[in-house]
Amino acid sequence: MVFAEFQTQGRGQQEKTWESSPGDNLTFSLILFPDLAVADFFRLNVLVSLAVAKALNNWVKDPIRIKWPNDIFYHHQKLGGILIQNNLQGALIRSSVVGIGLNVNQLHFNHPRAISLANIRNQIIDREQLLNEVLICLENMQGELSVSDTAKLDRQYNDYLYGKGEKRTFEDNEGLFQGMITGVDKIGRLIIEVKDEPRYYNFHEVRYHWD
Repeated sequence: MVFAEFQTQGRGQQEKTWESSPGDNLTFSLILFPDLAVADFFRLNVLVSLAVAKALNNWVKDPIRIKWPNDIFYHHQKLGGILIQNNLQGALIRSSVVGIGLNVNQLHFNHPRAISLANIRNQIIDREQLLNEVLICLENMQGELSVSDTAKLDRQYNDYLYGKGEKRTFEDNEGLFQGMITGVDKIGRLIIEVKDEPRYYNFHEVRYHWD
């Protein structure tokens, strides 16, 4: 694990920047050696985001949600983000750099949908304790990567999925549309039901349209 008190060029999904004030939050990267088949890459996203969500659930009253593919949300605000970069060797993922950013003690954000644990709890959070809990959750779940039956992980991820079962406005390359998230399939595509027909989206092919 590599831990940083401050990142000058923190990155999120789709080359977005990650806002974090020095010494307030958790910004760290883990190097993992999953030995996963490239076709199973999304299982690592599922496992890491579930571990983070489960650890954070111990700190808040209402459920933590995972906004597909791996942002961490509390109600409708972003509490954290995960960025995974895989190093391939043939048909296997030999190593993965898992970058995790969690808003812990920062009180003010430029982004209107950002929130921290300190905002939620109205108190300063012990970052070391939180970090340890995240790492313990991740370590406890690592064995799930080698299990051939992925149904348990898939079910948990879909249970945590932000916006599932709610009618919302989305945007794809054809424009705005109304739909309802029904889940994520085994290869990581988001399933949105539109007029009783499922649509399947890969990363970056669909966006939430925020009111």
